[in-house]
Amino acid sequence: MSSIVREYSSFGDIIKSIDDTLTTLRQQLAEYLRRLEDIRTKSEQEKKLKELLKRLTGEEPSTVGKIIDMREIKLFVNPDAEQEAKLLEEIIDRLNKNIQSLQSIRKILEPLSNIEVETKITVIYREGLPVAIIMKIS
Repeated sequence: MSSIVREYSSFGDIIKSIDDTLTTLRQQLAEYLRRLEDIRTKSEQEKKLKELLKRLTGEEPSTVGKIIDMREIKLFVNPDAEQEAKLLEEIIDRLNKNIQSLQSIRKILEPLSNIEVETKITVIYREGLPVAIIMKIS
């Protein structure tokens, strides 16, 4: 779990940072959705090929990749398109959740952006999402 501490001079700056992050996440989401569509097309082609080979040979072709569990990470060796699609779907779900969380946080902080008090605001981020705000009024 990654944690980052950033300092801002106003809530408007925090909202701008959230907007920038939202833009980046939306671009990533669009890219992953495009990749997922390509992989799904590839998966359909693989299924058709497997069905054809099964009809020709009478045997189920074994083209499924191997997954090696290495405790902290899984190693996919020659994954089929279905396995790749599943991994991308997990990433897309996570990105969607992060986008929704940031939109919610932005909405909550928006009324504070009208406050014209110059102060030091510290934001603690966990996994890219603000989880705490420390505001010191001098």
